[in-house]
Amino acid sequence: MDPPAKPSRPGPSRPIAGGLPRWHGDGLLARSLRFTVTVMAPMVAGLALHQNYWVGYALLTCILGFTLDTGGAVWQRAVLFATAGLVVLVGALLGAVVAGHLWLTAIALVATAALYALVEAVHPSAAFAARFFCLATAIAALDVPFQPGDVAVVAVFAAYAWLVSVGWDVATGLWRPSTAPTLAAIAAHLRATRGERLLFAGIVAVAVAASFLVGRLFGLPHPHWAVFSVVIVLRDDTNFSRRMMVDLALGTVLGAGTAFLYGALITSPAGLMAGLTLAALVRWPGQRVHGALGMAAMAAFIILLLQLVGTLMAVPIYAAADRVVDVTLGCAFALAALVVNARLRVWLGWQAT
Repeated sequence: MDPPAKPSRPGPSRPIAGGLPRWHGDGLLARSLRFTVTVMAPMVAGLALHQNYWVGYALLTCILGFTLDTGGAVWQRAVLFATAGLVVLVGALLGAVVAGHLWLTAIALVATAALYALVEAVHPSAAFAARFFCLATAIAALDVPFQPGDVAVVAVFAAYAWLVSVGWDVATGLWRPSTAPTLAAIAAHLRATRGERLLFAGIVAVAVAASFLVGRLFGLPHPHWAVFSVVIVLRDDTNFSRRMMVDLALGTVLGAGTAFLYGALITSPAGLMAGLTLAALVRWPGQRVHGALGMAAMAAFIILLLQLVGTLMAVPIYAAADRVVDVTLGCAFALAALVVNARLRVWLGWQAT
């Protein structure tokens, strides 16, 4: 399969006939500010209310809503953000069902990873939704128990992220048109790549199962990070997967190290919140410079978030080293999966990508 065409770099909006602005895509500053306003709301709310158990699910909802935001009319965006909330809810409910059962948890993670592999090449929105479905399942099963009240939390923050999307365009006067794929295009792609997708789904499922079980065997505190690393880097495009592995590995070391040093020097909740805000602001500028820098910003965001939670709970949490180990484990199994996938494609007479 040919790799997807790279999107053109967004440019500024210029006036057209009649003085109305023509939209050319998100500018770097606009995207950074919208992302920060969207994802910092759960942390601010949790800090203000002195609660933190639901912040993870609210954060997942806001980030997924931001990534699924392909523009369009108000109602189209409402559907997208409602979909983001539904993905998080269903994934968390699945995780709640299997929580406490090792083999059921492994089966659930394998199933969600296989779903990701089936839809990964269809459209970036589908890939993002499937990844977050897997992550929500893992968090509810292994990390933060899902509670009935979290349904309302997810609904509130899905609505909030939608309001940010719509409000931003209203405030700037530059309405983003829809870039969502058509159902006909999705169906055509699914029919044309059935065999390749099934093979890829099987290989991803095995890689996820291996990374999770090995992580549990060695007693890693966050084995779901290894699982999520697999679904982040594994793509149907082999060359792109390799680049993603390098970016994720380097970015994790850089981001986790930076967050560790920052957290060692600044331990107050206000200071950690400032670090989180800075990490969110530099996420997209860093990504523009190099993929590893974008990954570093997200790694720093996660480590500082965990340290903030630990500070609020009076239980020190230092997860930087754990993050590096788990991501390395996930990338190792992902690399093995790439090798197997390429060889099987050659054996089956399919052109490797």
